[in-house]
Amino acid sequence: MKIRKQEEEGFSIKYKSIKVIGTKIFYREAGDSSKPKLLLLHGYPASSHMFRNVIPRLSEQFHVIAPDLPGFGFSDVPSRDNFEYTFENFSRIIAGFLSELNIDKMSFYLFDYGVPILMRLITANPSCVDMLIFQNGTIHFEGLGIGLKNAAALFKNKTTENLEKLAKLVEPEYIQWEYLNGVRDLSRIAPESYTIDQLLMDRKELKEIHLEIKENYAANFLLYEKWQEVLMQLQPPALIVWGEHDEVFTKQGALALHDDIKNSKLIFYPSGHFVLEEFGTEIAEEIVCFYQSIFKK
Repeated sequence: MKIRKQEEEGFSIKYKSIKVIGTKIFYREAGDSSKPKLLLLHGYPASSHMFRNVIPRLSEQFHVIAPDLPGFGFSDVPSRDNFEYTFENFSRIIAGFLSELNIDKMSFYLFDYGVPILMRLITANPSCVDMLIFQNGTIHFEGLGIGLKNAAALFKNKTTENLEKLAKLVEPEYIQWEYLNGVRDLSRIAPESYTIDQLLMDRKELKEIHLEIKENYAANFLLYEKWQEVLMQLQPPALIVWGEHDEVFTKQGALALHDDIKNSKLIFYPSGHFVLEEFGTEIAEEIVCFYQSIFKK
């Protein structure tokens, strides 16, 4: 009876795909389509699967949509001959995805790679924003962990030794580290999270593709100042939820965002990069409550 009641109220998750600029994009959808829209965008090495625990609660307040980027999850993996794996192209894909779904205004969950992708979209069309939720992804140099800085330096000097070091970023030890480093309770991290990511990574050409994406990440640095200006001028309602022990994107990035956006709320959790694995229930509740405090006064 409980399952039937949830389905009647629109809480069940649907699994769909649509073509965007010739590429099949897989996405998860939940909640009544008449409710405010919320886009959840994943980062590396994940997919929309990372939101599986928070979508049910969020769908009580929002019409939730969580796509997989090309080369991630269950979306297409276009050949590198036909698709340039850059953050600029990812942003075009997400803009096209929203256009296909006839969505022109919504809230955004910005995480990891999702931050530079969505900041391009927001910069081009600031009026599309209802509310922002930032989680462990930065637009400030002080928010970059030492690993990201080292990788950028290695890509600039592609010696055999440096390429061998970079290749480790798409291997099981590193992918598991992203999930487990800095967490408070290892027993709360579902092993299927990093295992599924690695199985998908092991498909043909994916490791080369993801190293290409990582090399392109440095292109975002040139836009940090512009994005900071956009947010400081826009001053959107913003909730910043952060795994404070993250070594990929450090807590200094969260503090800088909080300084830039006066109408923001910052919450640190004693966890790492994938804080939703440990504190998904708490964060989903904070998102709903924050939205209601802003728009239902």
